[in-house]
Amino acid sequence: MKKAFLCLATALMAASGAMAQVVVKTGAGDLSLRLIGRTNLDYGRYFSHCDNYDYGFKMNDTRLGVLANFDEKWSAKIEVCYANKAISFRDLWVGYKINDKMSLTAGNHFQPFGAKILGLGYKFIEDAQADYAICPSRKVGLSYAFVTNPFMATAGIYSAGNVDAPAANQGYSAAAKLIGRPICKDSSVLHIGVAGMYTDNKSSETFKVIQPETFTGSKSLVAYTSDINNTININRAEAELIWILKRFYFETHYLTAFSNLIGDENFQTQGAYAQASFLLIGKKQNYNKRTGLAANASPKNLELLARVNMLNMDEFTTTTVKDVVNDEGEVVKENVSTLNPEQKEMDFTLGLNYFFNKNLNARLNYTVSKVEKGEDEFTNNAIQARLQFSF
Repeated sequence: MKKAFLCLATALMAASGAMAQVVVKTGAGDLSLRLIGRTNLDYGRYFSHCDNYDYGFKMNDTRLGVLANFDEKWSAKIEVCYANKAISFRDLWVGYKINDKMSLTAGNHFQPFGAKILGLGYKFIEDAQADYAICPSRKVGLSYAFVTNPFMATAGIYSAGNVDAPAANQGYSAAAKLIGRPICKDSSVLHIGVAGMYTDNKSSETFKVIQPETFTGSKSLVAYTSDINNTININRAEAELIWILKRFYFETHYLTAFSNLIGDENFQTQGAYAQASFLLIGKKQNYNKRTGLAANASPKNLELLARVNMLNMDEFTTTTVKDVVNDEGEVVKENVSTLNPEQKEMDFTLGLNYFFNKNLNARLNYTVSKVEKGEDEFTNNAIQARLQFSF
């Protein structure tokens, strides 16, 4: 297995050196199609609280898609993903460019909340736990974006269900993000943002804590999940700051989600993380003005990173209706209450990224994490590596 992994990695490195964008255009120039894709070759070795360890290779989250531009103002994206032995849609949207500053997007795409808009592994191999637990995934909806150098505003309304969910009782969500950039230059950026989201789904919501931050082994380690089955609505809020000065980059986020529950105590999840990096080789960090996030470093750059993350899920009680046998031996409906203890998670990650070219990069992370659930306490460590090939 290791030999096969090394052979495939060598082949990807060789292919990336000659890789060019696969673009098809019509003779009139009114339509262009660009093939896009990526795959991750992962290795993980992680150590659990019970002193057992698991390790292995995994080739997962392989994506293939097409970007289309037509009639000057229109664009579209279709992307499918193969992960965990299943194929599913990721991006599936149509966009309209109103002018150089304003645009509309309709379809399955990320909501303007959190750092997930760039997809899996923003800077690090896996997302920060606070972002992973609190930020929602892609949803079907309509969004509006206004982008200039000093200011960015995005807002949209979405279904609360996924693209492949049944049509009934999906609920809806509305989200908006405002970003101010008092400094937005080639090698220096100061970015301050706030975001809010309201979700009215009247059904359920899941907040997950997965430890440690790797999925390469043959079995899962400790995974804590808070399934909120009787929500009325959920309110989310976020504050963020990004500072870039030549080789140095710093970013911090605070996120919270407050769930109003039917007949039970309300539930709050809150988290924060801060991450920084310095280019050991390279002249400046990159920033994407349209996404409002730092971008990958340039080819031949070597990046040293560190991140600290904290997440807290309140104690709460859920009530469900179950069939029980009464004293007369009859089966009746009865409300059954379950106490969910408070959950806390904290982790620290060191990372190293090297960018061979725009198509190939290598990442190395080491994570030390601690989880508390009621009176239980666990410590998990993980070392993981990724070779990512994209085009």
